[in-house]
Amino acid sequence: MTTQVNVKPIDEQNHLKRNALLYLVLGIIFSFSFLYNFFEQTISAEPTLERTLLFAGFVLFIVMIFVCFKVMKSANNIKKETFYCGNFQDEYLNYVNMKGYKYSFNFACFYLITIYIVTELYRNSTSDFTAVIDISNFCVVTMGLIFISYSIPVLYLLKGADDE
Repeated sequence: MTTQVNVKPIDEQNHLKRNALLYLVLGIIFSFSFLYNFFEQTISAEPTLERTLLFAGFVLFIVMIFVCFKVMKSANNIKKETFYCGNFQDEYLNYVNMKGYKYSFNFACFYLITIYIVTELYRNSTSDFTAVIDISNFCVVTMGLIFISYSIPVLYLLKGADDE
């Protein structure tokens, strides 16, 4: 015999919002990491800029740890199926979650196709575009953009739910 566990929609909404905020912070960290690696020579020439960026990175890391703990704490109030699979009992939260995944998937496809076309165009030219960015930096920026493209629509749609 199985028992139906009723979860409050506000608990699910808080979990989804905190999860999207965690993805936004992770996306910003990955994007800044890529930009820091890309402009490393310019940044290292300016010690004030370098210290400011290191401080901002430290603050983002602390925010990420804080939000990660908030996500884990909110996970105690929801079903494990929701935590692992994203199947929310509330229909609107399911819609918001799937909307975020759709935006993220479509953005990732557009981004990867664009990068593929650009590399094909520059393949025969004298400047080697693929030498500018190595595969690890490409993966970091791709992860950052995917996290950001998921979290922004989710946070925007959940902001609309709070206004009502």
